[in-house]
Amino acid sequence: MRIGIYSNPIKDPSYTVSRRVASLIRSMGGQAVVDPAVQEMTPANLPEACSASYSTCDLLMCLGGDGTFLSAVHADGCALIPFIGVNLGSVGFLLEILPESLEPAIRQLISSKYHLEKRMMLDVACFDANQQLLEEGFALNDAVISRGGKSRIVTLELTVNQEIVDKIPGDGLIVSTPTGSTAYSLSSGGPIIHPELSLMLITPICPHTLHNRSYIAADTSQVVVRICDYPYQALLAIDGRQEIYLSDGSSVVIRQSAQSLTLIRLGNDNFYATLPEKIQARGKTK
Repeated sequence: MRIGIYSNPIKDPSYTVSRRVASLIRSMGGQAVVDPAVQEMTPANLPEACSASYSTCDLLMCLGGDGTFLSAVHADGCALIPFIGVNLGSVGFLLEILPESLEPAIRQLISSKYHLEKRMMLDVACFDANQQLLEEGFALNDAVISRGGKSRIVTLELTVNQEIVDKIPGDGLIVSTPTGSTAYSLSSGGPIIHPELSLMLITPICPHTLHNRSYIAADTSQVVVRICDYPYQALLAIDGRQEIYLSDGSSVVIRQSAQSLTLIRLGNDNFYATLPEKIQARGKTK
């Protein structure tokens, strides 16, 4: 079995944990793979790993935090292979393996004793006021349309399936997957949704209204967010990694993606059981 290793050097100084992972993979008959085209880490950092594209791997191990995991999802050659994460951060909603459990976890992976879980993703496209395509991307967590660092309120027109829902003045709007419901949307007062569900969650950010409610749309919906009467550039952030500045009259179109993320699970679903401790761990360092 070929296992890709994707590491965050800040969370894993000198690639200490990555070296151990590569050594364990090799000792159990697998092959560790590093893709120098994707990240700075090379086989020189991990002598027991070979150099190849992550697309040649059977699965990918991400070592870091949730941000590292999201970076790996957006990296070249990674989109179509299963993922599993080693939690070197604090929260780790997307990460299952703890550093002290590496050996039994890798043994399970090498023996293919795991099950796969599908996570919904979003296709995001933005257009100028003349409906010319500016840029597009995909999101595992969310697409956030915000006021772009200015102190002035931005008004966003929300449309779902060609029906105008509301014009929402405030700091912005988050359109997220169930996976993203525990990220920025949660901080903005949105509900927690089990990540295996398939739907779209729309949460206003600090709306200047007398009500603040999230909207839930079917996974077959088309969500359109249009920027109204805003004299500055608004900002679209896709998974916090792809940023596009948008002018007044521009719109963002969001749909369920045909692509989904395949997540590896070594044990039973314990999402609700681990939720309180993960929230309480936010901001703490290892």
